[in-house]
Amino acid sequence: MFTPSFTISQDGQALKTFPDTEKERAVSVAKAFAATTEKDVIITAHLDAETDRDVVFHPDGTNEKIWIIDMGQRMEPVVGQVYINRGGGQYRCIAPAADGPTFYNAAGGRSNASGVLQNIKSGWTFTAKGIIKYIDGTIEWDHSTDGRFEEVTA
Repeated sequence: MFTPSFTISQDGQALKTFPDTEKERAVSVAKAFAATTEKDVIITAHLDAETDRDVVFHPDGTNEKIWIIDMGQRMEPVVGQVYINRGGGQYRCIAPAADGPTFYNAAGGRSNASGVLQNIKSGWTFTAKGIIKYIDGTIEWDHSTDGRFEEVTA
């Protein structure tokens, strides 16, 4: 898939267009603009097949369909680090976990990385398998095991 450009828009008005070589900058600008204006911002990827695909960035830092423009990278979680998943939840890595088989996301990104994560609000703790990090800093995982509630660790 060849993406010749990315257009950032808000409320139906195009704000800025970036070439395909500046995808990370486009994502950074869209994410910051959504936070500043407290409104959704859309990045439209203009594809060579005359098809456009939209990714929505919300003011709270979450997004919809980032995998349309970024397949993500395998991420080994760091103990003590807090990560935001695409749905907005904040998760602290509280322990390492053995890597397992490789899992794939919708865009073909792959990961065998695992870690024990804990939701910092609810204490829901689990082993996340197939962790991927996207260019906007959010993460997701293929599935989890061993879910349970535990006291939130700091």
